Amino acid sequence: MIRSTFAIPTLIALATVFGLVAALTGGGWRDAAAWIALAIPVAAVGWAMATAGGSSRSVRPVARPRVKLSFSAMPLTQVPAE
Repeated sequence: MIRSTFAIPTLIALATVFGLVAALTGGGWRDAAAWIALAIPVAAVGWAMATAGGSSRSVRPVARPRVKLSFSAMPLTQVPAE
């Protein structure tokens, strides 16, 4: 189960590392390989967003509790001593 869970993210990470190294170490075909390798994570995110179903606006926001903040009108220099 762990192998199937992390197989695709590991391949995406390896493609990213390969793309970064290829972009930094040379030109020509390495630049083309870097563009292709670095496009893989972008395509994966695009695919995930396209197949997620529904928009993020359809999710109801979580209700936050209302907290009433009250501040003392007495300056800090006039705090009574105990």
